[in-house]
This record gives sequence, C-alpha cells and structure tokens, in this order.
Amino acid sequence: MMWRLAFLTVRAHRASFLASAAVMAAGTALLTAFASLLETGMATGGDTGFLVMLPAILGGWTVAIVAFGVVSTVSLTIQHREQELALLRSIAATPRQIRQSVVRETVMVALPAVVAGLLPGIGLGAVVLGRLVDGGLVSARTELSAGWLCVAIGAGTSLLAAVGAALISSRRAASIPPVRALGESTPAAARALTRARVLSGLGLLVVGLSLGAGTLLMENGPLLSSTAGPAGVAVAVGLALLSPAAVTPIRLFTQARIGATARLAARNVHVRAKHSASVASPLILLVGIAAGTLYMQSTEDSTHRGPAVAGDASVPLAPVNYLVVTMIIGFSAIVVINTLVAATRRRSREFGLLRLSAATHGQVLKMVTVEAAVTAAIAVVLGTVAAAVTTVPYSLVKTGSPIASGPAWMYLAIVGGAFLLVMLAAIPTTLGALRTRPVDALSAA
Repeated sequence: MMWRLAFLTVRAHRASFLASAAVMAAGTALLTAFASLLETGMATGGDTGFLVMLPAILGGWTVAIVAFGVVSTVSLTIQHREQELALLRSIAATPRQIRQSVVRETVMVALPAVVAGLLPGIGLGAVVLGRLVDGGLVSARTELSAGWLCVAIGAGTSLLAAVGAALISSRRAASIPPVRALGESTPAAARALTRARVLSGLGLLVVGLSLGAGTLLMENGPLLSSTAGPAGVAVAVGLALLSPAAVTPIRLFTQARIGATARLAARNVHVRAKHSASVASPLILLVGIAAGTLYMQSTEDSTHRGPAVAGDASVPLAPVNYLVVTMIIGFSAIVVINTLVAATRRRSREFGLLRLSAATHGQVLKMVTVEAAVTAAIAVVLGTVAAAVTTVPYSLVKTGSPIASGPAWMYLAIVGGAFLLVMLAAIPTTLGALRTRPVDALSAA
C-alpha cells in the first residue's frame, strides 16, 4: 500500500521528480567517471600512482559538490510538498509514516536515475583517460576498468545523498502540526537559518579557511591544488548554507523609491529568505568552483610559458584539468537550472493572485526578473569570496602575488553566464505560468 502511494505521488509530481532524477543521474555520471579512473589506477602497475592521485584529488571535492547538489534538489522537492504532507497528517498519518513515504518516493526516483548515470559516467571516464594518454601521462596500453568499485562510488554516493536529504527534509514536515503547516502564513524568514544550518556553515568556513591557510605553507608542486581546491569548495558550501543571512540587507530596499514592482521584488527576496537561499546556493557553488579552478589553472599555465621542463606533468595535464572543470561546471549548471525552474513553477498561485489584484503580465515578469537578478548578484559576490580562498593562497605560492594570473574576460564570462542561467530558467518558466488563467492557478495550487 505504501509503495503504491509512493508511485502515485511520483506520477502526480512528474516534473519535480524528473528534475531531481536529472541531477542524480548527472551526479552519478560525474562520480562514476572519477571512480573508473581510480579503479583503473588500482588495477594498473606502472601508472598506478598518477591514476590514483588524480581522481583522489579531483574526485574528493567532486563528491562534496555532487552530494550538495543532490541534497539541495531533493530537499527543495520535498520542501515544496510540505502542505501536501501536512494534509496526510491531518487524516491520521503518523510522522513515521510520512518519513517512510518520502523515503520510498525518493528511492523510487533515485534507483533508475543512478543506473541511468552509470554508462555515461564510464564514457566520461574513457574520455578523460584518452586525454591523459594523449598528453603522455599514461601509457597508451592502459585500458579503462569499470567494475564494482566504480559502481559503488558512483551510484552509492548519489543514492546515499538522496536518501539522506529525504530523511532530513521529511523530518521537519512530519514534526509540524498539520493545522499550522497547512497555512501559508508561516514566516519563511524565521525558519531560514536553523541552529544546525548555522553550525554546519560555520564549520565548513573554518575548514575551508584552514585549508586555504595550509596552502600557504606548502611547497610549490603538483600537490598544491590538493588543499587549494577543496578550500574553495568548503567555503562555497559554507556560504551557501549561510546565504539566508546575506539576504537581510535587501530589506533596506523594500521602502526605497525604486518603483512599486522593484520594491515588491525586494520584499519577496527578503521575506522568502529560505527560498531565495535555495536558489542562490547552487549558483554560489557554480561561481566559486568555476572562478576558483579556472584561475588556479591559468595561474599554473602562466608559470610554464617557456620551454617545457622534462618530467614536469603540469603542462600536458592542463587540458585534462580544463575538461574536468567543464564537467563539474556542467553538473552545477544542471542543478542551478532545475532549482530555479522548480522554485519558479511553485509560485503559480502567487502569480495568479497578483494578476487578480490588477498586476499585468509585464509587471509580474519584471518582478521575477528583478528577484532573479538580485539572487544572482548575491550568489556572484559569495561565489567570488569562495573562489578567492582558492586563488589567493595558490597564486601567492606560485607567483608571489595574491592576484591570480589569467584574463579578466574569464571572470566576466563566469558572472555573465551565472546571470544568463538564472534568466534562462526563471523567465520562460514565469511566462509559462502566466499562460494559466488566474482563477485556474489559484484552484490548482
């Protein structure tokens, strides 16, 4: 009976669960790629050291990135269903039954998603191995190994992250009294920063800053990125967890003379701090990782502009690093788009209410555009801070300057890409929601 209910729930919320499935499949593919390289290194004699070190360094922070992306997406899907879950409680469902139902739904979606991500992941691993062979870093006779370890790391990590997110998110929905949870007036801002979230965020900031400081004490060598890279990732995740606090200054614009639509947008961002943070979080990670890793590699490239030194693997490794960064950025972009689309689609009732209050299509669209721009701006600022934790100590050790080497257009492209992603996800989704008649939007919510 419970599995049947889970199946019917998934079918009723196909769009939301498909978004979660896409993130889980992409994350599984990314993890499987690194796991296949690690397994290849463990099964190979002469190339073992390099093929183990590379996925161990890069794959380590990829696990954190994928886990955060999967947890964010699954949590948002469950968060959007809190009223529905409260309704189940009002008809005598126990908190335990609610948690079990949510976990079953998540597993039902996660299992096919992680299986779907395995084969593309092995393909990605083969592409990276091919680049290593082309660069002369790995013997041409090396063949990719993809066995049980590859499957366990790729599928297991995504599945554990999804189930963990379901357990954590369903616990809150199951603990709120049904009458209170069914109301729309519950102050979102008051719940935006829980004690656990603050402690986790601060803890990650301490870890990231410590790794950044540790980078300054390391020798200039190939292992320098082993602390610089994770430092930026830890700070980015920490700032993402604490991002609701960054929304607080937006309150100053709710009374400013910037036009009624812009003031309403500022008020929405401030009052819906938790929702704004859920949209900003993957974008913070995207900007932080993209800027940090790309400028870290460009700084490395700047130290090898002369003739290549014999035995130095840094030069042929550069194309591989850029490929890996592109893969991670691609995954982060999928998380950003899915999160934004899900968050915007959920507001159809709000849009219908605004239109019944005489707001025009253009005013609603302008409001969403301003909200998206403000959220993107917050994410860019916090992501840049995270990137600096990677690039500043790395550059100091490599070149003696705190300013990373690399073209300014690269940072501008990252910032522009972040804003473009937000707009491409928010505006078409809003236009789609506005095609629904206001009365129908209210009754469908």
